[in-house]
Amino acid sequence: MRLFKIAAAALALACSAGVASAQTKLGYVPTEDHPVGQAVNRFVELVKQKSGGRIAITPYSDGKLGNEPQMQSSIQGGFLEIMVGPTSNLVGAIKEFGIFDLPFFFANFKEVDAVMDGPVGAALFERLKGLNIVGLAYWDNGFRHTTNNRRPIEKVEDFAGLKIRVIPNPLFIDTFAALGTNPVPLPYPELFNALENRTVDAQETPVGLIYASKFYEVQKFLSLTGHVYTPFVLLASKKWFDALPAADKALVMEAAQESAVYQRKLSRDAADNIANVLLVKAGMKVNTPTPEEHARMRAKVQPVVEKYTKILGEDLVKQARDAMANAK
Repeated sequence: MRLFKIAAAALALACSAGVASAQTKLGYVPTEDHPVGQAVNRFVELVKQKSGGRIAITPYSDGKLGNEPQMQSSIQGGFLEIMVGPTSNLVGAIKEFGIFDLPFFFANFKEVDAVMDGPVGAALFERLKGLNIVGLAYWDNGFRHTTNNRRPIEKVEDFAGLKIRVIPNPLFIDTFAALGTNPVPLPYPELFNALENRTVDAQETPVGLIYASKFYEVQKFLSLTGHVYTPFVLLASKKWFDALPAADKALVMEAAQESAVYQRKLSRDAADNIANVLLVKAGMKVNTPTPEEHARMRAKVQPVVEKYTKILGEDLVKQARDAMANAK
C-alpha cells in the first residue's frame, strides 16, 4: 500500500509538472522593450522563481502569435495559454468592459486603480470565466490623447470639424461626434497611411503608441486631452489554468499581481517622458488643456456617458463612481 501511495504521488507530480511546462506560451503585440514586454519578462521570471523552475513560460512579442482578437480566440479555445491585450477587445463579448471607454470618466490614476483593483475590476474578471478566460491582472495602457495636423486642441471648440480616426466602436463614434468632430472608424493597421495621405486629420491613442507608431512623422500637434483610460489585461486560458494544482494557481496569481505593480509604474513613468521629452524632441508641439477646458469637454460628452451608463448598467457605473470617490 505504501509503495502504491508513493507511486501515485510521483505520477501526480509528473502530471502537474507536465501540464505546467509543456509549451506554455504567452503572446502580446507590443515590442519586447515596450513596458508590456518588460513586464511580461518580469512575470515569466517571477513564475519561474516561485515554482522552482517547474512552470516555464515562453513569451512571444510583436504579434508573433497573431493580433489581439486572434489571440483572444485562441485563449478561449484553449490553444494559447496566456496573453496581454487591451480591454477594448473584450467589449464585444462582455459589454461591461466598456466602462473603461466612457469619455472623461477617470480623472487620474488613483481613480483608475480604485476601479481596476476593487469590486468592479473583480466582477469584470468573474464574467470572463463564461468565455473560458481567467483574468490574472490589470496592467496599464494609459490615457488616450489626441494628435492632429491642423491646430492645438486647447478648448472644446478646437475639436470642431476635425476628421478623426476612431476605434470602430459605437461609444467612440458617439463621443467624438458629441465633441464636434467627424469620426472615421478605421482599423488600426490602416491609420498611419490615412494620416500620411490626409484621409483623416487626427487620431487618438496613448502616447506610447503615438511614439512607437511614429505618428510624429505625420502629425504636428499632440494635445494631452486624457479623454479615455484604457487598461491592458493579462489573461489566461481557463483550460490551462484549471489544470494547474491549487498551489500553482496561487503562485501564478501572485506573480501576476506583482508584475502589475511593476508594469503600471514603468508604463506611467514612460508615458510622462514620451509626452514631454521624446515627442517634443521628435518635433511635435505638445499642449495640455486647462482644467476648466477639460471640464467643458466633459460636459460636452455627458449625454454620451448617460446613454452608455444605461447600456453598461447603472449599478456597475455607480460602483465605479463610489470607488473613485473613495480614492480621492
